[in-house]
Amino acid sequence: MEREKESFKVWTDPDRRIVYSRGHGVAHAHEIEWLYGTIIEFASEWKDEKGFVYMAYIEDLKQVSPKGSGQYVKLHESLAASGCKCIAYIEGNSYEVSVQSSKHKQMSNTPQTENRYFITAAEGLEWFKEKGF
Repeated sequence: MEREKESFKVWTDPDRRIVYSRGHGVAHAHEIEWLYGTIIEFASEWKDEKGFVYMAYIEDLKQVSPKGSGQYVKLHESLAASGCKCIAYIEGNSYEVSVQSSKHKQMSNTPQTENRYFITAAEGLEWFKEKGF
């Protein structure tokens, strides 16, 4: 399953219960709302205690406006409410976006979802494997 809209592409790996997204450029609030709605829709078949995990490729994203930041806080809240257990951010060398992403997580008050940052997808996938996904 795969979908694209403006700044984002979203796809799944149903055998491993992973939803992925790749963003580029500046993400606008309506695109971020579409993003988390699509992630939740793709993960809807995994509504049990095990849940799912999310890998976000953020290395090509730019920082967002305050309105966009509010949508990213809602992303964390919506994913946590839908059973997301872990989020791996693939940041490459985009430290600036990682700092902003970390702030969104803190603002969301979602301790049930663990977030980590990685330079490569292989590192993120290894972490998911350690977590049972």
